[in-house]
Amino acid sequence: MISPGSPVRLIPRPRRKSSNVIVSFLVILALLWFWSFQRNIASRPAACEDVPDPLDAIKNGTLGFEKIFVINSPQRLDRRDAIVLGSSATGLHVDFIDQMDLHQDSAKGNEPTNGLEEIAAFRSHLNAVQRIVADRLASALIFEDDVDWDVNLKTQLKGFARGAQKIQKSNASYSPYGDSWDLLWLGHCGVKCNTSSPVQIMPHDITAISARFLPPYSYDAPAGTGNNVRMTCKMEEAACSGAYAISYRASQKILAALTLSTATRAVKFEGLLSQLCHDGSLECYSSYPSLVGRWNWTSRETGPSDSIQESDSHASLSMGAMYSTLQNVGRLLDGESRVQATVDDALVPELNPDLFEVPYAVLQWTDEKGGHERHV
Repeated sequence: MISPGSPVRLIPRPRRKSSNVIVSFLVILALLWFWSFQRNIASRPAACEDVPDPLDAIKNGTLGFEKIFVINSPQRLDRRDAIVLGSSATGLHVDFIDQMDLHQDSAKGNEPTNGLEEIAAFRSHLNAVQRIVADRLASALIFEDDVDWDVNLKTQLKGFARGAQKIQKSNASYSPYGDSWDLLWLGHCGVKCNTSSPVQIMPHDITAISARFLPPYSYDAPAGTGNNVRMTCKMEEAACSGAYAISYRASQKILAALTLSTATRAVKFEGLLSQLCHDGSLECYSSYPSLVGRWNWTSRETGPSDSIQESDSHASLSMGAMYSTLQNVGRLLDGESRVQATVDDALVPELNPDLFEVPYAVLQWTDEKGGHERHV
């Protein structure tokens, strides 16, 4: 008992239980906040990755098209070997379309009649076009079987696609090459650009072969081009059909042009394509110099895939490809880091393809105010 006046000692009641509850609550809040913060941080890169870059499609095995077709005669297995070998070394996937047999009777219709060879070539290309329509392919790249291409083709096409998109004024495209194109003439022996349309210029492209090392071209070089300069343009005419891409819509138009035509004059397939580009039936784009070259089989007709691996800078069999796939296939298969240029005046005689990037480019156009230029 506490007597009056005696000191009182107050003993607080224990609060351990309530304090533990508060501490636990604060810890849970902190953990929830930390988990939410970490989740937001982790989700940011994923959100960026969810927005695909259309140009990334060029890195696939069909270069951003639905298919790559190669027209090849079953009698030329050496050329087929070369295409398969080069494709495997550069990450491409191709399908073959048999070239028409020269000894078959020519089909009746609007095909050339001045020689079995031209008939076979014409019908073979037409079969590829027909395949696009029949299979309802969005687009396809068509090669002839004597093509050769640069080891850096995928990077080259990325630069070409940027230019084609800018010329078309196509920003949000489902295709890496734009939304309005019908035909991309990638392998030619001469092109005439539309001078009233904008052009993309790459003034320092080390893969652009100088004019003196190009195969004979049927048209003069476009104004503004020169050594190590590459131009992407909307085109009016071209020669040679070594490599070209066409859309489903363009394939329909080509078949319709033949089906409805009343012309009796013989025409080559490349002439038909050029005519459709010239009259505006097809919207066509190209590069100068050609992005796809040729392999000179006439110099060594006995050379199947084994001889292709022989590299001799003094007697190149490649025409129009600076860092030829077929001439460098031995290096590629051996895992070497560098490839060799095919011409003597190359700015970079040996190149590591992993270090090659899309060159600097500008878009040039002219209007009533004069000439203009801006970085792409």
